[in-house]
Amino acid sequence: MILKRIFILGCIVVSNALLVSQNNVCMSSSSEDDLLMELNSIDKCISQKENTEVTLPKKSTKRYLRTRRTNYYHKLRKNLKAIDAEKNKVVTKEVKAKDVYLGEVTQEPVLVMSKNNPVYTGNLREVLERYVSDNLTYPETLKNEGIEGIVWTSFVIDTQGKVKNIVALGPIGGRLLEEEASKLIQSLPKFIPGKLDGEVVNVKHLMAINFKSDQN
Repeated sequence: MILKRIFILGCIVVSNALLVSQNNVCMSSSSEDDLLMELNSIDKCISQKENTEVTLPKKSTKRYLRTRRTNYYHKLRKNLKAIDAEKNKVVTKEVKAKDVYLGEVTQEPVLVMSKNNPVYTGNLREVLERYVSDNLTYPETLKNEGIEGIVWTSFVIDTQGKVKNIVALGPIGGRLLEEEASKLIQSLPKFIPGKLDGEVVNVKHLMAINFKSDQN
């Protein structure tokens, strides 16, 4: 009986030594006489250790990290493409009309008032000459001083039929002549825009306005 107890105690000592070597010490409150309870405590402690090892969370694998990086760069590329597409929409929204000279158009601008006034019919040069002749005002101050000459004007009839970008260049001392010529061109009625091969364009024109001291 004594030998049996010594054998059991030896097994307990060896088991405790193994548990201590694994850095997992289990304590029991049972006495040396209660050997059966001691063995149960050891079994319970080992079972708890195994359960703890099973429930430990798994570490993230390299494959998982690669998947996350791939998703990030995919979203980034998608956002960059969306930004580029939005920029292209803004750029292509505005289409600038062509600027051509009167001699290049296939369809000249037409003065709108010519429909109700036959005097202003014909080609654009003739219409402009008639309009200037009917509406020209010679500044009295320059007329009395004998200041006269040609004022060269340039202007554009745009795609809306409006006159814009008026420039006037007259003789020396003829600033008032330049102002009068600019006002005269600005007073032109609206036009039906000119076209080049069916496309509406801005029509540029150069015109001379002659101021003579003998004009009424």
